[in-house]
Amino acid sequence: MIELKTPRFLPVSVPEAVHEDPSSRFQRTDLVGIRRYYDVNGYVIVKDVIDTVICDELRSLWSTEVKPSRQSMYRQSTAKVERHIYNDNGWVMNPILNLQSLNPRHFGHFRNYATDNILANNQLSAVFRLLIDDRPKIVQSMYFEGNSATWEHQDSYYLDSERIGKMAAAWIAMEPIGASAGRFFVCPGSHRLQHDDHSFANNIADNHEVYIQSVVKKIRDNDLEIRAPCLGKGDVLFWNAWTIHGSLDSQDTQYSRSSITCHAIPSSDKFLQLQSRILDIATDEVNGVEIYRPKDLAKIESRIVFWIESNFPEAFYILKKMAVRKLTGG
Repeated sequence: MIELKTPRFLPVSVPEAVHEDPSSRFQRTDLVGIRRYYDVNGYVIVKDVIDTVICDELRSLWSTEVKPSRQSMYRQSTAKVERHIYNDNGWVMNPILNLQSLNPRHFGHFRNYATDNILANNQLSAVFRLLIDDRPKIVQSMYFEGNSATWEHQDSYYLDSERIGKMAAAWIAMEPIGASAGRFFVCPGSHRLQHDDHSFANNIADNHEVYIQSVVKKIRDNDLEIRAPCLGKGDVLFWNAWTIHGSLDSQDTQYSRSSITCHAIPSSDKFLQLQSRILDIATDEVNGVEIYRPKDLAKIESRIVFWIESNFPEAFYILKKMAVRKLTGG
């Protein structure tokens, strides 16, 4: 075990090997075990969901098509248009947002391969179907190489199904994730706690830290355990929209933490943003999985918005903050 801290300085013991890890692991065929563990703990680890050949091919496309690029793209931590930020190891530290919506002119091979072989992967969608009781509708995805840490939170504050708490998400390891490489962490059983409504008092535009500190308080007040499980290449950690989780920062100078996250709601449900706006979203069907492409840069209207964000960011993000305030009651 190594002793690390979460982004808001909570202690976490991180296992360096599976034999130190308190989290159970399940084979894809153990449907009863997967669902039972998920219902009790709010997360579950399933082994060998994505073939290692697919993992290697996607990382190769990342290295040849995406990583060297000087093009701007939407980013996970800010949702803003940015170029790559590299650390001293040469890893991209600002993860990209929505692989399925990348500009096909610049990143077509990566976009298509990630969509067809990861987001619409038959084995991944089978587990999602088990957990959400419906065919999955993928509403968001991200790609990480390095990791600058993600604060303690519940996904439902940001996005969910219209039936709050029905969304599930997946962290997919594209390589073995070392103990100090920026592991995902999760609080078992936290999905059973009352979730925080997204209101003007804690809205993401002005009072995001108020929300984050309320989650940290929940962890402390309820003496919640924090786990940062081991994942091997192709393994997947699934979690519920109400489960408290986050990620540690990359401290390893030798190993990256190449991984993908994606979020899925039931196919029959509408999409909820910021607990304030219900959207009946248009999707593409890929391998029987519905794929939502927010700000799809294959479309001219999205490229126009992207150009405005890139060239007039200050004005654009002021207007965006105003829109969030209005949505959340400000």
